[in-house]
Amino acid sequence: MRTATHSVSAAIALTIGVGIALTGCSSSGTTSPSTGAAEGYPVTVTSCGIATEYTKAPTRVVLGYPRSLETLEALGVADSVYGYTLGGYDALPADYPADIVEVSPDYAPAREAMIAAAPDLYLANDEGQVLGEGTISYDDLTAAGTNTYVLGQYCADAPAPKSIDRIYDDITDLGKIFGAPDRAAQLVTELQDRVTAAAAKNPGNPLSVAYLQVYDGKIYASGGYPAAGILDALNVTNEFADLPGNFTELTKEEAIVLTPDVVIVSYVGADTEQSAIDEVKALLPSSPAVVNDRVYGSNEADFQAGGISIISNLEYIADTLFEK
Repeated sequence: MRTATHSVSAAIALTIGVGIALTGCSSSGTTSPSTGAAEGYPVTVTSCGIATEYTKAPTRVVLGYPRSLETLEALGVADSVYGYTLGGYDALPADYPADIVEVSPDYAPAREAMIAAAPDLYLANDEGQVLGEGTISYDDLTAAGTNTYVLGQYCADAPAPKSIDRIYDDITDLGKIFGAPDRAAQLVTELQDRVTAAAAKNPGNPLSVAYLQVYDGKIYASGGYPAAGILDALNVTNEFADLPGNFTELTKEEAIVLTPDVVIVSYVGADTEQSAIDEVKALLPSSPAVVNDRVYGSNEADFQAGGISIISNLEYIADTLFEK
């Protein structure tokens, strides 16, 4: 899930209405609590404009989104994870470790719950989780000895990145934070190879793709990250590449004249995929994608989580576009 600045998913998950004006986030940096630097430290990593010095690897991490665990597992540091914040947006994967606890039922976690959990790192999925709009803030976390890193650089005061390279940058940063730079470099190479293999499935035919989501009878276009990064990496045309926002509501008049070859519709929850597809088909009956039965679902849980789950989603999209 991302904040309303970047995705309607925030409206699906909760109605907190996080603001986009960031306060107190231009400080020169913070320092992780430690009496001395461990081997290979200190390292400084910047996230959403805040430079933080780490003097040791985090050992008690709270995830802003449960699926971020996959990235830490791939880095070999999943044993550092203590808990997660969930909200009403996503169910846990069936095989999720039972010893990782729910710190807060809210996507933007309550201050008391996060302080009680006492993490040394909050691996946020979106800066909206730490803006302090009645919930936890940067200042609260810093005072409690908790550092913050925002996956995907989904920052409140800047547009989201549009390249899949942001995933590689995150992994490189996490490798520094956790003292695993060599494994991070190896993982980046592995993911780049996976993206190259997925892109190689493209037969070279011109193809335009629209990422859409329908919520509460309204239709939204996703033109920015990660849709832009996925489609660019697969060498197909992003129908919404020129939209000014990452996630934009379309009027029915704007939607009905769309002519993409393929529509990818995001859905929330496995039991809603077909209904999401049917809703888009009803809204766009004359679209080539609908006429040619090329409307496909994409699980929002894969699409919105930062890190390597987006690469898995990219591979799914490649198979969907080029093998169906």
